[in-house]
Amino acid sequence: MDRLLGQVAADSACVARLVEVSRLTALRVYRGELPPFMTDDGDRSGPCSAELRRLVRAVTAAEPLFEECEQLTVAERRSAAHTALELLVGHLVVANEEGLDTAQTLSQACFGLSALMVTWWFETNRFAAREFSDFWKEHAFARRELGLPHDGADAVGLLLGAVLHHQAIQDGVSVEQIRALIFTRAIPVLQDTEQVGSILRRYVAPPEIDDIAVPVKRLARADAGFLAELCQFARLTVAAHAAGCPHGLRQVEHQCTLAHRASAMRGDTRAQVAAPTAEQGRRVALPYNGYSEDEPVEGAPDGYPEDQTWQINVGWILVERWDAEVARWNEVISEDSSISEPNYDHETGLEALACPACGNRENHLVEGRWGDPLTLHCRCGVTVMSPAGDLPGSQLGRRLLKQLILCEADPAYEARRLMPLVTEYQQRKADARSASWYRGPDAEDVALVEAIAPMGEDLAQALTTALRPKLPQRHSGRAITLLLLKVAYALSNPSVKDSPDGQRLESQVRALVADLKQESDRWAATRQTVLDRLQAWQDEGGPEAWQAAWARTMELAGRRFKGYRVGDGDLSDGCAALTLALYILSHESGSGIEQVGLDDVRSLLPANTTDGSAKEIPQRWGARLQALGHDLDSERDPVALLWRHLRVDRPIDTYSDRREPALVIGLSCVLDPAYLVRF
Repeated sequence: MDRLLGQVAADSACVARLVEVSRLTALRVYRGELPPFMTDDGDRSGPCSAELRRLVRAVTAAEPLFEECEQLTVAERRSAAHTALELLVGHLVVANEEGLDTAQTLSQACFGLSALMVTWWFETNRFAAREFSDFWKEHAFARRELGLPHDGADAVGLLLGAVLHHQAIQDGVSVEQIRALIFTRAIPVLQDTEQVGSILRRYVAPPEIDDIAVPVKRLARADAGFLAELCQFARLTVAAHAAGCPHGLRQVEHQCTLAHRASAMRGDTRAQVAAPTAEQGRRVALPYNGYSEDEPVEGAPDGYPEDQTWQINVGWILVERWDAEVARWNEVISEDSSISEPNYDHETGLEALACPACGNRENHLVEGRWGDPLTLHCRCGVTVMSPAGDLPGSQLGRRLLKQLILCEADPAYEARRLMPLVTEYQQRKADARSASWYRGPDAEDVALVEAIAPMGEDLAQALTTALRPKLPQRHSGRAITLLLLKVAYALSNPSVKDSPDGQRLESQVRALVADLKQESDRWAATRQTVLDRLQAWQDEGGPEAWQAAWARTMELAGRRFKGYRVGDGDLSDGCAALTLALYILSHESGSGIEQVGLDDVRSLLPANTTDGSAKEIPQRWGARLQALGHDLDSERDPVALLWRHLRVDRPIDTYSDRREPALVIGLSCVLDPAYLVRF
């Protein structure tokens, strides 16, 4: 044995492998944990040399074991190898005589639970998932170097699992008692990045996740910023679970256990109901993922005591909600290359707040003081409560309660709340119309304003008829749709409509709708189909050769642009320029239209449009038309009329201030290979 140990000690790789095997066998014997005598220099309860403890700690911390072995002397490597071999033989004897316990280890349980918690959080909060995805992409180079996977949710799970494992050891929680683990105690630990780094290095991760554990530990050790970000995401994960725990509602110091979150982590969608008491009844947490509510525009209502507890009967509580499922489906559609014309659903909608326990959206009793968390009593007997403190969802509950109190004190507040939103929307539209990329109102906005009948005395009824609201169920749509829906709902209340504020809101919305109608009419020509626009130009008449040129253009455009709309005008202008080019070339050569090739047409364009030569093209074409006998100032010559339309300078695209003649932009578009391949 002395001779063979000498050979082993001379080979650092052999020592490293022997230590790894000895460590793995110890994990199997000690149910996933390393005995203290293998890692702690102060523990003398077992036969372990200082050199082996150093190497075992290096393996656990994901440090390069071969390099650690290289730093040892031959004598030190011999000592480490001898102890590793002694322990390995001893553990194999135990395994042979008593068998190995294959039940789940505490380390596996902690990692599995933390991975579930992170997955639940990312699936229910797409904002958080996107933020983490952006963070993960920032470390793409380091990830590739270390072999980390594209999806990094397990990295957060590993770090959180290490902290939960540390907490379980401190509290004496076994794997059989894991559901009783108070996971919220991890929050203060996760605020100390240095402590978490030490815990992560010492965490004996399950060997089956080494592909995650090793690179994450190495990157966390090398990049303090990476470790701090992981701590933040893990901390938010724990806070999100604590916020959804009904046992902790209004109890800032409540200590949530994993048992409280078992249903949510299993995917059970039923409400989490706290244990009933005679004083409090059943309580559920207010849902907050995706919901948004602005801070009220006014302070507490005058004339009421500061500590007054309000009790308000409400029909609906309207809220805006971003739908994660719709967003996920839109992503699937956008990534499917087989869908040529994707039909996206609206991700944001307006809906009445539903009781998480029974789904009821109507006739609730709300109570609370100004600035308190929301307390809502449903007719099913459940009390819906928003959390206290600064936990996620607490601001939503407070803002909803403030809005309801202001409306109860003065119904006209709803009109005052909406007027700034209308003004803000008008300003956004004005800014958009002055931008270089603006090409007219959106098709959905046009359809909406066209559906609004001439507004008589009852604006609310006109809006309701056009919008056909689905309330109290979810009604999704664009910003203008949701804004007008709120206005229609507010003005349907006589107390709001007949108030001076309500009348001002109505006047403001009437002006907004009138402006949108006017803008829609101004851009109506862009919604015409390309073929209809070309047909109108052809119907203006002209010489026989001119009509022959139009006939060929219509044949080509009919095969390629059927159903296309004019939009920015590039395609229709391009087809018109093609007609003009066919006419000029055939007339000058004395040949038929069918003899003119597309290469001939292309020769009429400048070779380089960036040198300013494009500006000269309309004048050159005009001179050739004059040579053919056309008066370019004539109001009755369709050829001259079209030439004057095509010589106007337009932006080359929506992102540039550079302008070129419509003739050059349009014809370049039509002659693009993406279109010509079909010609």
